[in-house]
Amino acid sequence: MAHFSKDTALIELLSKPDGDVFTMIASRWTGKAESLICSKERETTKRFIYGILYGMGANSLAEQLECSPEDAAQKIQSFKRFFPGVSSWLHEAVASCRHKGYVETLMGRRRFLSKITAGNSKEKAKAQRQAVNSICQGSAADIIKVAMIKVHSAITNGSTVGATVDSIDVAMQNFSEIRGRCHLILQVHDELVLEVDPCMVAEAVRLLQTVMENSASLLGPSVSFLLLRATLNLYKTGYIASVTESIVENED
Repeated sequence: MAHFSKDTALIELLSKPDGDVFTMIASRWTGKAESLICSKERETTKRFIYGILYGMGANSLAEQLECSPEDAAQKIQSFKRFFPGVSSWLHEAVASCRHKGYVETLMGRRRFLSKITAGNSKEKAKAQRQAVNSICQGSAADIIKVAMIKVHSAITNGSTVGATVDSIDVAMQNFSEIRGRCHLILQVHDELVLEVDPCMVAEAVRLLQTVMENSASLLGPSVSFLLLRATLNLYKTGYIASVTESIVENED
């Protein structure tokens, strides 16, 4: 959403190297310090942002946020005042879809939505929601697909057949030791799950961080101005630990 809307306030928040994005948005939105944002306020902000992304109106958002439609409508207007670029882009995305009959993701994949002009009022409203959602969610899928291909390449034969060598491919040459000792298990939305030899954990951390935080830049120069941050976690026999730089440093 930040990439497509070019909203300066939202980009500024997302460009900060530290902090939780929903906490930061809640802080900017409410005028409270980040340290004063409680978990409920963060969760409400998160549900609201996704509601906007899914094209929900005041009534639907009211159900999600457990408030009155009037309060939901006020929240929507407040959000649009704080992030005017998002509001403008939402209208532009729908208008473009009406004109073209389709929307496109970052990789140019198209979703045709003929009902946005030819359907009844209910079908048109649904197509408008799909237009916005398809651009954002589809582009997120583009990014994770690129990351998945790069990770698979690095942990197998280290090459992508028929592909042009890029900056990530060059960086992948530093992970030759991990091949055969790390396996890509599955993708879960914007996550990649790997099974890793315990002695290769530090290498796997470096690999995932390098790929996940740089894959978007391969989709075009206009995408590179946004900082993507990867959060990594270790799972071992029911144990969960957040991966920090200290884990990598301890392996050095």
